[in-house]
Amino acid sequence: GGEGVRLDWPGSRTREGKAVAAVALTARVKDELARVVVSRQSARAAETAALLRFSGQLQMVAGRLVLEAELDSAAVARRLAASLREMYGVEVHEHTISPGGVSKSSRHLLRVTEGTHDLARRLGLVTRSGHPVVGLPPQVIAGTVADNEAAWRGAFLAQGSLTEPGRSSALEVACPCQEAALALVGAARR
Repeated sequence: GGEGVRLDWPGSRTREGKAVAAVALTARVKDELARVVVSRQSARAAETAALLRFSGQLQMVAGRLVLEAELDSAAVARRLAASLREMYGVEVHEHTISPGGVSKSSRHLLRVTEGTHDLARRLGLVTRSGHPVVGLPPQVIAGTVADNEAAWRGAFLAQGSLTEPGRSSALEVACPCQEAALALVGAARR
């Protein structure tokens, strides 16, 4: 993991002392994006798939497939949980992880333990044969411009950050793998 997509504007340079302001800016933008109303079903599904792809993982626990997503914003966690419940009819367990260790802020953990195989298949997170999709789901990549915008919104809500506006401005999305980063770049070109 650890791949990323970073968009720098001309003349941008990272400056010391801007980190706190950048964190606040990122939080404000994520809060605003979490309130965007998405009416197209395919765009809402693309955002949900990207949110899960960039913040989540599928794993076997006691012989059962479990989907977990860890997010830094309560508003984003509520949005994802609502989408999963409303669109896919799954039960979502929500937990808040208090700050501690290297984490200076609360994290929000969402977990789906029932209907996970069907959910992952419907979102395009796994292939028909059950193998995990490496980049982004094919229906997102081949989707409309609105679907691609929604995928970018989901990726940013999951793992995005902004630097302080001004001479040094950048948008960065930490990607789970190089294929996911390339899929975002492809979506941005549409």
